Amino acid sequence: MLSKPLVLAVLALVLMLGTQFVALKMSWKELFPEPERKATVVTREEPEPFEWGFASDFINQLEEELQGRIAALDAREEELVAYEARLESDRAEIEEIKKEVETMREHLLEGVVKLESDETENLKRLSKTYSTLTPDATVSIFRELDDSTVVKILFFMKADTVGAILQEMATANGGVAEEVRRAAKISDMLRLFTDNSKDNLQQT
Repeated sequence: MLSKPLVLAVLALVLMLGTQFVALKMSWKELFPEPERKATVVTREEPEPFEWGFASDFINQLEEELQGRIAALDAREEELVAYEARLESDRAEIEEIKKEVETMREHLLEGVVKLESDETENLKRLSKTYSTLTPDATVSIFRELDDSTVVKILFFMKADTVGAILQEMATANGGVAEEVRRAAKISDMLRLFTDNSKDNLQQT
């Protein structure tokens, strides 16, 4: 009989503890709230550009050498440009001289008289005939002939006879300007004819 009150007491204690545990558990979050958790945001920082923080004598020397070579190449390029300009100027000058020489040659050839092989005998006879005439008579005849024929005839005359004829041609009628110029021209043509006809004469 004594054990019944004890069992009841134990049961009552157990029930009370169980009831308190259940009540405590149900009100646990209210009595002990959990702290709020905040999300941690991680921001990525861009790395700073890397710069060399040192200099050496070797690098400075290389840089100076490179700058020197660049300056030398620039100077060489300027020299080449100037040389090309001078070369182009010289080429243009040479072309101009060639044109002048060609023009002079053409003018010179205009006064050159060539002796054909079959003309020699006839010209010798004519020159012999005209040599017997007076200078003024010969000049009168020469007025009717072209300069080339006159030169060929004079070529076979003696030098003193040719001189007298040219003098008469230059002084006739008081020294007409046209006749003076013709006498000078024939004299020059005769000189060129003499220089360029030696081979022809050797073949006759």
